[in-house]
Amino acid sequence: MKKMVFGIGLLLSGIIGFVGWCIAAVLLVEPGARSRILGCLNGEEWIVLLIFAVMAVAGLIISVIELKKD
Repeated sequence: MKKMVFGIGLLLSGIIGFVGWCIAAVLLVEPGARSRILGCLNGEEWIVLLIFAVMAVAGLIISVIELKKD
């Protein structure tokens, strides 16, 4: 049960971090300058987004494995 809660926390942290970083990147761009969210990201920001995505996937895998154990 502890691992499942850890996995769910990791999943939510990854998703919230990913979305929050995308929102912060969009707010730095002048309104109307770019039409897509991913177009607002620079090279260094992709590394941070990749870390958040890996966190979310790892949390999903951990929580699904623990769910199947019970």
